[in-house]
Amino acid sequence: MGYEKSNKLHIVAVVAVVRNSEGKYLVLKRSEREIAYPGMYTFPGGKVEDNDTVEETLVKEVEEEAGMKLKQGKILLKDKSFIRPDGQTVKVFSYLCEVEDASKVTISDDFTDYRWITVRDLKTLPHVGIEEELLQAEKIYRSGIDRALLVTKSVKEG
Repeated sequence: MGYEKSNKLHIVAVVAVVRNSEGKYLVLKRSEREIAYPGMYTFPGGKVEDNDTVEETLVKEVEEEAGMKLKQGKILLKDKSFIRPDGQTVKVFSYLCEVEDASKVTISDDFTDYRWITVRDLKTLPHVGIEEELLQAEKIYRSGIDRALLVTKSVKEG
């Protein structure tokens, strides 16, 4: 089923900032056929649909796009808005997440490549503007704070 803008004020999208044991972050290269940011690197994620929670969407999208299973919980790193070339407004929330096993990545057909990168590597890649998320994630990891104290969990009502 194709996307239809009818009666939608905006799209709500979420992305997962995933770090491996080597301190590198997963980025995926968007297909050239994408409406927004074709051919650029970004984090796995997607639109919140129906009555899904943010966490349900993160779990589903990371599984679909990267073949990885998320652990429960997330930490909000950044929220931003942009307008797609088709005029649709998008609200994006970036979350620091952890996966069960970061050693195996299997990307979907929506992407053409993946890489594990450091903040410095961003200078060599075309990306959607993800420096702030990586810098914020690095601050959290370097602080030594117990990330469990910062984790939010989704609650679904109704």
